Amino acid sequence: PMPAASLHNLPTPTTSFVGRRRLLTELSTSLGRTRLLTLSGVGGVGKSRLALELARLAGVSTDFPDGVWLVELAGVQDPEVVASTVASALRLTLPSGPPPTAALAEQLASRALLLIMDNCEHLLDACSALIDEMLTRCPEITIVATSREPLALPGELVYRVPSLQLPSGTDLDIRELSRLEAVQLFVERVWLVSHSFRLNAKTAGPVAEICHRLDGIPLALELAAARLAVGD
Repeated sequence: PMPAASLHNLPTPTTSFVGRRRLLTELSTSLGRTRLLTLSGVGGVGKSRLALELARLAGVSTDFPDGVWLVELAGVQDPEVVASTVASALRLTLPSGPPPTAALAEQLASRALLLIMDNCEHLLDACSALIDEMLTRCPEITIVATSREPLALPGELVYRVPSLQLPSGTDLDIRELSRLEAVQLFVERVWLVSHSFRLNAKTAGPVAEICHRLDGIPLALELAAARLAVGD
């Protein structure tokens, strides 16, 4: 179970989380060792979804009594509104007088919470400045950031999120293929829209080829699965 609704704003996922269980466990452990964990990597590699799953795991612990909060920055273009965007996600109102970053840090100074700042790359300087301020002035706050590039802050622990596991060579053993994360994701997403689809001797070759061509990038695999189903 997640914390009470008043203590988080995490969306309910519409699809299952596939693979990366070992990485998720490793990241959960890392949250106890750092106050700034950055998930970096290329676009579409699954940083945001990984951060959300990490947040869900963290939400059932007692480490964050003031909740687990998601700040979505993908649609924010103005660096000047980053602090107010964070405040809005946390259901806080910033006073009009002091600088927003300082006002936010003051309100959060005694809170013990986990903040997920998603898609920081296009606002890197503003996000870095705000996060630095919060880490300095809010001793009980832990932050998970997702960004194509690290934030380059002291104490930042950076995990480069890899592509999903791919088939190696031309050995297309069905059992082995079905254990690979890229194949699992692609097959599951095709099945969602085409229930007759199965991984078998006929489909194994094409599925392995698609996974290789798309480099095991989750977003690309999901889009391909949707197109394949439409074509079907």
